[in-house]
Amino acid sequence: MMLFVTMAWRNLWRNSHRTLITTASIFFAVILVLFIRSMQLGTYEHMITNTVRISTGFIQVQGEEFWETRSLENSMQYRQEMVEEVMALEDVTHVVPRIESFALASSGDQTRASVVTGIDPEAENRMNNLEEQLIEGTYLSGGSSERVLIASGLAEYLNVSPEDTVILLGQGYYGMSAAGAFLVEGIVDLPLPDLNQSMLYMSLEDAQWFYSMPQRITSLAVMIDRPDRLWSVRDQIWGIYGNDIDVLTWREMLPELVQIIELDDAQGLIMLGILYLVIAFGVFGTVMMMMAERRREFAIMVAIGLKNRALSLILLIETVVIGLLGTLSGIVVSVPILLYMRANPIVLTGDTAQAMRQFGFDPLIPFLVSPSIFINQGIVVMVISLVACLYPVLSVRKLNISDQLHG
Repeated sequence: MMLFVTMAWRNLWRNSHRTLITTASIFFAVILVLFIRSMQLGTYEHMITNTVRISTGFIQVQGEEFWETRSLENSMQYRQEMVEEVMALEDVTHVVPRIESFALASSGDQTRASVVTGIDPEAENRMNNLEEQLIEGTYLSGGSSERVLIASGLAEYLNVSPEDTVILLGQGYYGMSAAGAFLVEGIVDLPLPDLNQSMLYMSLEDAQWFYSMPQRITSLAVMIDRPDRLWSVRDQIWGIYGNDIDVLTWREMLPELVQIIELDDAQGLIMLGILYLVIAFGVFGTVMMMMAERRREFAIMVAIGLKNRALSLILLIETVVIGLLGTLSGIVVSVPILLYMRANPIVLTGDTAQAMRQFGFDPLIPFLVSPSIFINQGIVVMVISLVACLYPVLSVRKLNISDQLHG
């Protein structure tokens, strides 16, 4: 076997220009594929993180069937130890208790349905930097203060400013009346337009009083630092609480976001497929050129006693070596480039940046560096090389020695 490997290696460098051209085509194609795929997956990761940070979290611990019914009757008993138990899990970075419900918000003659969220102000701010969104007034303090933060779109509709009063009317736990007057502590400009038109925050203690549900919450929002560990963390939380609660991932709570990502990913894979076709034709064209130039050489080798099977093996080794050289060199060069791009994402400016900010995303093009990206693309390029190798292998088996020697 080593003899065949040695012969294949020498054959490659007898015509170094042809070998280098083929290797270079694979090399640049691998770099381009890795760059595109890293940027695409990095954008998805960035989109997911930004969305869940200001909404559901990567994972939510909820009362049974709360997500389906959105009823406070399906809330769960809350104790401070719950936060500590989940925070003790590896990869968990934030655990935020919430009460999420609805109420009519009114001021003067204006009334609008609003999303009321009871929060631990400090924990919520650590998770999604809510205080940074403040444009008027001050941020909420913990405990019962009968004050609220109101989204700027809702504040504009109700025509309220800090220190104005907002009347809230809703339905509390087990049909209790929920009514109260709250002072506007501050106004926040939320990045998601829908939330900005309806969101209202109050402290967890005020929400428990307002909805007549002391020591209860509707959910624990959980953030993790490694999105690829999503299912593992979910299973660990289930292991803590058993079947007494529901543990939902963002993929279950935000199906629209999943569909958007899957659609865009399918389009990206089509683009990669076209690029792979370019690679395949480049490798195949080089192989055909090699066969045309070396038919007489192959005929002589077979005439002096080399079996067709052995010659086919040599050609296979040559193709694999070229594929490996191009793929590995492309990966080696790509790794530091992508690591740099990961640490220094492309910053967008102008109208594009403004549009992204309006939808709650930082104006960045981030990159993802993951071993699976390099492994998957390397495997695909190697498969293409092996498929291209079928042509010379089949051609050698049909080689007419007499025609080639006397041609």
